[in-house]
Amino acid sequence: MTVNTTVGSGTQTEVAEPAEEPGAPTGALLALGLAALVAVLDGTVVSVALRTLTADLHAPLTTVVWTSVGYLLAAATMLPLLNWATARFGGRLVFLVGLGLFGLGSALSALAWSAGALIAFRVVQGLGGGLLEPTSLMLAARLARQDRVGRVLGTISMIINVAPALGPVVGGLLLATGHWQWIFVVNIPLTLGLFAVAIAFIPADRPTGRAEAATGGAGTEPAAAPRADLRGLALLTTGYVGLLFALTRSGQAGADAVTITAAVAGAALLAGYVRHALTARTPPAFDLRLLRRPGFATSLAVMCCVGLLMYGQQAALPIFGADRHHLRGAGQGLLVCALGLGLFVSMSWGGRVSDRTGPRPLVRAGAVVTAAGLTTFAFAHDRLPLPAVFALFVGIGLGFGLTASPTFATVFRLLPPAEQPQGTTAVFMSVQLSASLGVTTLGLLQARAGAHWLTWLFVLLAAAAVAMLVLSRGLPGRPTDAQT
Repeated sequence: MTVNTTVGSGTQTEVAEPAEEPGAPTGALLALGLAALVAVLDGTVVSVALRTLTADLHAPLTTVVWTSVGYLLAAATMLPLLNWATARFGGRLVFLVGLGLFGLGSALSALAWSAGALIAFRVVQGLGGGLLEPTSLMLAARLARQDRVGRVLGTISMIINVAPALGPVVGGLLLATGHWQWIFVVNIPLTLGLFAVAIAFIPADRPTGRAEAATGGAGTEPAAAPRADLRGLALLTTGYVGLLFALTRSGQAGADAVTITAAVAGAALLAGYVRHALTARTPPAFDLRLLRRPGFATSLAVMCCVGLLMYGQQAALPIFGADRHHLRGAGQGLLVCALGLGLFVSMSWGGRVSDRTGPRPLVRAGAVVTAAGLTTFAFAHDRLPLPAVFALFVGIGLGFGLTASPTFATVFRLLPPAEQPQGTTAVFMSVQLSASLGVTTLGLLQARAGAHWLTWLFVLLAAAAVAMLVLSRGLPGRPTDAQT
């Protein structure tokens, strides 16, 4: 799941405004919206091909799920770098680099000869995708007329929010050709076309190398240029990958020496990151100091549950549809579409309602509905007819959407403006990292739980929904209550 990241990726760095070009923004805005769409889409498009990839690449599912995990982790890695990159090189160049990396990763993925090669090439694709979504929103905000900024960003954000649910459907249609490579080949002409449109219609911007002072305005002293926390990013991502690798390895070989070594090394690196983040003089990649803000740690924990739930379901449902109901092609994405339908309805108004009610009652109600629906599916999935399963996941989506957008909106109420870029980056990284955990857990349970893997997975997902219910007590109530 993704939401509007105009602020979220630290992309508030000021760059010189391009000259007004009447008529130019239309083509540029279409290109930016489409680029953001395909970047988010490719985070889930592979989920329908997991079974096919295990057979064609002669690899276990515990390995193949890393084609999704690698993409998600790579995209998360780019988020803390965007503030520095846009200040240093300008938003247009960052967007073009992201587009180039995404297209290169797509081409290489289509040529992959093994699971290891495909995972590596998906990482390249994820690095590009991680740049595309937030820079698309930033550039769209800059190019839109002042009286249309809200409408433009709202439209692009809605497209981005629906994209994860569309991914399995698109993937199923392309998989119906009989060649999984088409999932990646289709991106190549699309990327080339977007590149040409971007060059033609998105005006170049001059990087300032410095962020505007917090008080802003003429005569103020500019703030120090944003820095890239490469050390912290290396500690965080390497440590987390080590733990995920240990989880994957435990599903293949149990608790052997390699598994234990990876787990210990990953934990040590993450401990090193915690120390680095709490003592750094400049903003770290993932600012743990924000957890001291009342309510922010709770919001972050809820969003971790959101990422786990979203991607755990999106990876599992196409496999269930194919195995239990013999769905093929676009049909494999049918149940994810049901989830997306419910999400679209509830997310479109949940954030607005939370302005009046606060997130607490909405998250509480949504968590109850989500937990009940997931528990029902966990224990009755082999007896429910397909229409009943479809209706069930529409209901789960309706509840689940009430937990996501109100919690995200809370970040902007809890943090002062100067901390919002770092805070929202932390939220998005949490979603991506927990999403990769959800997909990895699916592979582990497939390997260790046998025929009952789906039951165990959805019991764990239901437990995450219950955790959101418990955590909701720490979220703000009505805005008047939060201000007293």
